[in-house]
Amino acid sequence: MSGRQEFESPVKQPFLVDPKFRKYFQNIHQAFFYITDDCNLRCEQCLYKPLLKKDSEIELETALTLAKTLKDMGAFKLTIMGGEPTRYGYKEGNRPLLILIRKAKEMGYEYVRIDTNGQFSPTLLEQEDFKKLDEISFSLDGHIPEINDPLRGKGSFNRCVSSIKKAVSLGCNTHITCCIHRGNIGKDENGNYLIDSMIRFASSLGIKKINFHGIFRHGVARDNWIGETYVSPEEYAELFEAITQNVESGQYNVPVRIPQERLLTQEEFDENPDYYGYCPVKLGERVLVHPNGQIRVCSLLIGTPYSIAKFDDKGIYWEESENNELTQGNFDLTRSTPCTNQKLEGGFVPVCVSFKPGQQEVVWQERLKWENKRKI
Repeated sequence: MSGRQEFESPVKQPFLVDPKFRKYFQNIHQAFFYITDDCNLRCEQCLYKPLLKKDSEIELETALTLAKTLKDMGAFKLTIMGGEPTRYGYKEGNRPLLILIRKAKEMGYEYVRIDTNGQFSPTLLEQEDFKKLDEISFSLDGHIPEINDPLRGKGSFNRCVSSIKKAVSLGCNTHITCCIHRGNIGKDENGNYLIDSMIRFASSLGIKKINFHGIFRHGVARDNWIGETYVSPEEYAELFEAITQNVESGQYNVPVRIPQERLLTQEEFDENPDYYGYCPVKLGERVLVHPNGQIRVCSLLIGTPYSIAKFDDKGIYWEESENNELTQGNFDLTRSTPCTNQKLEGGFVPVCVSFKPGQQEVVWQERLKWENKRKI
């Protein structure tokens, strides 16, 4: 079978779902599809680096069936990522990617977004199905090529910024995701934080939001392949305080999401454990789906044998072996604790890498209402 018919096969009935999986994720809100392991960049700090390879992807029909299954279980938000998701079906003009987007919206997903490096043909942004995305988030790790390109590759800054400008001009809900790394943790010759300059540059492009990820050594497998890009908790604490003050005083024209993951003492955590103890694994509110058949919850376990379930083209199966991620370390489902998948460092206790106080994100604000747990 060839041509469009090959990709337009109807969605099958939902997978056979292991009862343990269905019970654990009875409060699921979102799914992250690492739809392909292929990528056209080799970023120095990439947490997915050892898994990158061509011709490894979730087959379209399986992706559609899995998406429908998770939607029926309660998921309303779908993130399409990779690898580089615009490499998904690129030999067929991205038709598999476009079909996945369109079908997800037809299934009733309220929010479908994509994380991309922006190194794609601008004509993709003009495709009607691509315009159905509720958010396009571009990865950019500096406000100038001299900061971004040493990590992401020569010319990647200009190509990404060009794609961002195109997306904004088309009226897309355009975001930027930026890693806080060795190259942008400091200040410029005028004493301004480079991250402050990054936020202002992003705002000047007309984007709707900027989201930061910290590059730390967590005491997990991915520490081995992030090179020397990581920052220390002490360096990050100073930056976090400055940027947070700017956000709270209204100095930026764009919403900022910035993690607090390595900056709490045990005493501070104990003052409000229900707030700081946010953990997607304990909540069962998300799944991360990979081409190798793994389904996990914690992104810190990417590149490890640990997962919570497996899938194939027939169903989803609970991980019954010692590789179930719920069995790792001192994991405790019964109470709010610091993150047990990370190591203690510098006198701070670790919180979830997705813990970003006050973040304007639909699951955090509208479904979990997590800020209601915060003690003022």
